[in-house]
Amino acid sequence: MGVNKKIKDAKTNTWLVDALTDDERRVAEFIALIAVSIQKQRCAQGLTQKELADKLGVPQAMVSQWENGEENFTAATLVRISTALGLPICNPIPA
Repeated sequence: MGVNKKIKDAKTNTWLVDALTDDERRVAEFIALIAVSIQKQRCAQGLTQKELADKLGVPQAMVSQWENGEENFTAATLVRISTALGLPICNPIPA
């Protein structure tokens, strides 16, 4: 299923998110945004999941889980992914 289809389906199905607290909903949205960013950037660079996995030293299944929002991200993992794909990570400390 493509990213745009996932987003469209997520916008039309509310039964699952209705049971979430506002904080849980924000976390889920943030994870979804990260997952979409990883997939879009990987595809834009012409990389397969396997190629990105090899670059990061993880199994291809892990990349699939990241892109499907099935795996939570540690800060260290986000830094490794962003470095491998050239994605910026915003500075969490205000200047």
